[in-house]
Amino acid sequence: MNGETLEFPQSFTIKIILENILTDRENKKNIEAVLLSENITGTEWSSRLSKEGKYLSYSVDVIVGDKNQMGRLYGKIKDIPHIKYAI
Repeated sequence: MNGETLEFPQSFTIKIILENILTDRENKKNIEAVLLSENITGTEWSSRLSKEGKYLSYSVDVIVGDKNQMGRLYGKIKDIPHIKYAI
């Protein structure tokens, strides 16, 4: 980020890539549970299936209150079933 520091609260889009094993409803429920555990409401949801159908990606807009909350959020996301990565 060229030496810039983030100012909070910070609004951004988080992208979560999952293996295409669970249903869309189950995946979204798992992601929402993580967001709600941090009192974060996701908005502007979108999803996309990979070309080969092996992965599902979800993009959701969030607002985090501080750096600690952001760290906890990414820490919890890594525990979502069948996660590949989040950016």
